[in-house]
Amino acid sequence: MFEVGRSARIAIIITFIIYSIFMIAIGIYSKKVMDKAKDDKYMDEYFTGNRTMGPLVVAMMIAAGLCSAGTFLGGPGLAWSVGLTWVLAILAQSFMNFAILGEIGKKVGIVSRRIGAQSYLDLFSSRYNNNKLIGIFGVLAILIFLGGYDVAQFVGGARLFESMTGLPYILGLVIFAGLVLITAALGGIKGVATAIAFQGVIMTVAVVTLFVGAIKYAMPLQQTYETLISIDPKLVTPWSWSIPYQISLWITYGLVFIGLPHGAMGALTYKDTKSMHQSIILGGGFVLVWSIILIWVGSLGRAMFPELTVADQIIPAITMTVLPPWMAGLTLAGVAGAIQSTVGAMIIVLSSTFVRNAYQTFINPKADSKKLKKVAIASTTIITLCIFALAINPPNSLQYIITFAIGGLGSAFFWPMLLGVYWKRTNEYGAAAGMIGGMVTYILGAGNFLNITMGMNAIVISLIISGILTVLVSKVTPKAPKGIIMIWFGKTYPSVITER
Repeated sequence: MFEVGRSARIAIIITFIIYSIFMIAIGIYSKKVMDKAKDDKYMDEYFTGNRTMGPLVVAMMIAAGLCSAGTFLGGPGLAWSVGLTWVLAILAQSFMNFAILGEIGKKVGIVSRRIGAQSYLDLFSSRYNNNKLIGIFGVLAILIFLGGYDVAQFVGGARLFESMTGLPYILGLVIFAGLVLITAALGGIKGVATAIAFQGVIMTVAVVTLFVGAIKYAMPLQQTYETLISIDPKLVTPWSWSIPYQISLWITYGLVFIGLPHGAMGALTYKDTKSMHQSIILGGGFVLVWSIILIWVGSLGRAMFPELTVADQIIPAITMTVLPPWMAGLTLAGVAGAIQSTVGAMIIVLSSTFVRNAYQTFINPKADSKKLKKVAIASTTIITLCIFALAINPPNSLQYIITFAIGGLGSAFFWPMLLGVYWKRTNEYGAAAGMIGGMVTYILGAGNFLNITMGMNAIVISLIISGILTVLVSKVTPKAPKGIIMIWFGKTYPSVITER
């Protein structure tokens, strides 16, 4: 365990307070912007920013929105535990911006403008003929897996706050929830996006600063690596996990991002194609820098702190050891920013899913703009408080929870989204079969209820099942209505869909 002096903790707390003041200011500013929106435009402004986001904001929404407690705490912790084999696996996430915007960005941008989509599931409702089964399972998948993902983020942030400031875990949880609530509930997607852009800059500065300090502390590197080899030779080889398992992790962290609603929401917000292309390049650069540096530093940390009791504390431990207090406070702010940006993006997805795909679809279809405005703010607040409540009793390992959540979302949404964009024959029956089959298979495999994973992450077998079901069921059932095909694949499209 690492020890921190009182004066150092005070300096860290002061730095974090300054960061928090900036976050509150962003939330208040975003609320003023949202107050100017007309009632009939409020929902579009709140959930998509009226589709006017520039390249840096979109790049950060995806990159910082997906790189979270896993990248900044759990990932380095896993590198501390298993060594360089985790480095090989996690580099796949460097392509997340390309995976989302390159695979579906242009088509989703066009279609979302045609249908006025304000949530991830709005796209599914449009493509799959407003099928209620898809709507119900879509809402369930997002609430279960994204909700669990969100709880892990809150826990990671509060643990970080506790270990670096010496203040109670519950106080850290209150501060994290409060800052997210201010930016998300008051400012909607604009508040979250503005905060994410600010947090992304802080994250990058913090990561580079930590890297310089850690490498300087670990010099000479030859001696550090000799220490790692003396602890366990597997710590310095990228091949201690089997190749099939590595491939399954590359699928998890490199392929299925379009199945993650809080990442794919970026495709609903960019202002034009040029901004989308620029955000792919910008986002790829940021994620590559964050991933390489943090995982490398985490793996070196095993030589610095071989007896660490909780692996997820390796980044706080290194930070408090190699950096002066105010710079350690900056790192705390950077990692906090990573977590809060992810949580903010997720809460907007959860809120938009509830308002658009549960409340407006099943509970009150005739709700007017003023009513929806109140429901949007109220649901964002209630969702944040629910996640806060679930995080009060923290789970043990963050990275495994995050991997489970990513796998679950990818299993449910990947093939129905990808085939829906590129294959006209995909219909609501195939999509429903693929979503349900993929999600159920993943839960059975990942939960060890059935021995079906063949030594890989359960997402591999669940994607195979989901893909087969989506294709086969679509082929043997009626084609999608002609109007839907025109909306998704035609240059002209109808306002009303009536025939297959």
